[in-house]
Amino acid sequence: MRNAQSLKRFARPILVAAMALPLMVSPLFVHAAVQGPTVPVNVDGSISTDTETIGFAGQMTISTRIIDDPVFSGPTLLELNIDFSNVRGTGKASGKKFATEAQVIVHRPLLAFDEIEVIFPYTAGNEVHAARMAKATISVNYNAKSGFALASKIKRVPAE
Repeated sequence: MRNAQSLKRFARPILVAAMALPLMVSPLFVHAAVQGPTVPVNVDGSISTDTETIGFAGQMTISTRIIDDPVFSGPTLLELNIDFSNVRGTGKASGKKFATEAQVIVHRPLLAFDEIEVIFPYTAGNEVHAARMAKATISVNYNAKSGFALASKIKRVPAE
């Protein structure tokens, strides 16, 4: 009985400290990220498949965030949250409609100029089983004074 009480007296402060530690450390990580603007990026391009040419149009929405690492002195990162849900495709010969609901999160070192390739699925109507892939190439230009400038191109991903 006496050993159980002394164990409780010893273990209780350690457990309280272990539970409080994440609460004390988490503010370091919260203040290390700087949310940038959400930028609409126009998409206008076409890809040629084996059967037809599909023209894509619409807007990707890209949210940017700069993540600094003051705790471990790691490199500053750029986070891109890319939403393709407003990008639509139309088959030029058949008139068939293509859509995507893809959302992608990318982490890259923050550079003044960078080109990022993101592969996303698209489908004809509700034919999820017949999804195809396309590649968006996003050009990112960053200036500390003026912020981000983003542009995009769509390309076909060759079948393997």
